[in-house]
Amino acid sequence: SSDEDNYEDIDGDDDADEEQMNEEEDPTKCLFCEDVFSTIDSAITHLNEVHKVKLSELQKKFQMDQYSFIKLINYIRATNMSAEELLAAEEVLWGDEKYLKPQGYETWLCYDYDVFKTDVEQDQPSLLELHQLVSHHSLLLQQANEDINRMRDNYRALLEKVSQEPSNNAAQDVPRNKPNFDKEYFNSYSHFGIHHEMLSDKVRTSTYRSALLQNEAVVRGKTVLDVGCGTGILSIFASQAGAAQVTGIDNSEIVFTAMDIVRKNKVSNVELIKGRLEDTALPGKFDIIISEWMGYFLLYESMLDSIIYARDNLLNPNGIILPSRCTLSILGYGNDALYADHVEFWGDVYSVNMNELRKKSIEEPLMEVVDAEFMLTEPEEIAHFDIMTVDMNYSNFTYNFKLNVTKAGRLTALVGYFDTYFDLPSAVMFSTSPKVTPTHWKQTVFFIDHPQEVKAGEIVSGKIISRRHKRDVRALKVEIEIFGHKYKYTVA
Repeated sequence: SSDEDNYEDIDGDDDADEEQMNEEEDPTKCLFCEDVFSTIDSAITHLNEVHKVKLSELQKKFQMDQYSFIKLINYIRATNMSAEELLAAEEVLWGDEKYLKPQGYETWLCYDYDVFKTDVEQDQPSLLELHQLVSHHSLLLQQANEDINRMRDNYRALLEKVSQEPSNNAAQDVPRNKPNFDKEYFNSYSHFGIHHEMLSDKVRTSTYRSALLQNEAVVRGKTVLDVGCGTGILSIFASQAGAAQVTGIDNSEIVFTAMDIVRKNKVSNVELIKGRLEDTALPGKFDIIISEWMGYFLLYESMLDSIIYARDNLLNPNGIILPSRCTLSILGYGNDALYADHVEFWGDVYSVNMNELRKKSIEEPLMEVVDAEFMLTEPEEIAHFDIMTVDMNYSNFTYNFKLNVTKAGRLTALVGYFDTYFDLPSAVMFSTSPKVTPTHWKQTVFFIDHPQEVKAGEIVSGKIISRRHKRDVRALKVEIEIFGHKYKYTVA
């Protein structure tokens, strides 16, 4: 059977295993005194009976979620807050984001505090409360669907602010991964919707899993760094493949959930760290660096910057990086219905001419799963990236293409996609081509304003230029010359 259909159930559903895990709780020190208990449940009972602190009542009083409790625990440890001070508090004193960072590991930070929501909601809800609950869940669903669009909006809002700030050195090099840009970037990955989309992409996730589990001889006994670990799935795969120690790092708050996932699945050799890679001291160097860094049109997000940093500063001699290399390709495309929906649409919108927006619709490439039936040319590789040798200038390239027309039609766009390779003894790869199973990366559609009829056997010549955006370092400026016209695009 295929790897796509053989995910191991890392969550586990065996009651006996769950009971055994509960019996193996770590010793838990009281939040307000020096008493230490064998289980966290005993410690919670102690809080109730001795210190009169009931976590369920705190949850109700301050409307606390999992992250709020984590902040509270870290606040108590940092300030030596007493039980009496906590009981007397009338407002949240631990709301600062800095209290998400623990002083050290302790069982309190891994407890599932959502159980208290059930404890305090036993009364039959009113009609108003049910209406509010439905509205709340509808909002969560909408949030999941809008996560990626929110990422783009965050970028644009930030750029407007940055563009108003005076520059001390106009000739200065383009900044790479500046913290003020990164804050918005990492915040966009704190929402579960993005991670659901990535994990449910079987092509993506099963290929990474196969690369590790089918090459256990390469991974066994090695130290592994997972850059941008997210939910921790690649770190867990590396552990399953026999890695001696796995370190995952991510600067998004999702990493706190990943810590719970690792603990609940009893993966003892995986350590997850919240932090920005370039600013975080990690424990030594690593034999293997793994990361899922690819963005739309391969290079959007510029996460490859961090992989290059990790390679140059954290990879052992003779170490390897996974994936090993990527290629970027384009092809000629001619779907008249798609062109009408996204470009010609603006000519008559409820009898209103909105052609002023036509140009904007072309300047912003469409991320879409396109139908291979409308491919008019053979694909052509325009860039190749060996991750062991690529430098920070990777997003700046020019390529003169000659596309071989294989099917007559009206060429309305160029379509970009990428292929990813894991050069291992048991080699694996995946493609985002229109010809294969779709992925969450889809394809990138560059519409042109002047479509052209083409015939089989003809050659469509032109030039494509890619440059890193001067202000938004995670975006791309792309320029395409074709059929005697020049078009400019922003991949953001």
